[in-house]
Amino acid sequence: MPRLTIDQIEFAKTMTVKQRRALQGLAMFDCYMSASEIGDQEMRDLVASGLAQYYAQPGAGGRVSWGATDAGRVISHRIRKGVL
Repeated sequence: MPRLTIDQIEFAKTMTVKQRRALQGLAMFDCYMSASEIGDQEMRDLVASGLAQYYAQPGAGGRVSWGATDAGRVISHRIRKGVL
């Protein structure tokens, strides 16, 4: 299990419902980012906090995917259990 940083825990405590739901989905499945997600600061904050990550899919025509990091999966699990 990854060691969470204090910043990640503090960020998780202040996450919006939208961010919590997005992280929950990303913890289950990686997916392509839509243009609206790329342009959404709340979604970019998940990446900036280290709870999600972007990556390019080879052969996907330049489309960007994203998914939860190991830390993001831990945070998502804690949220589901009601710890955060």
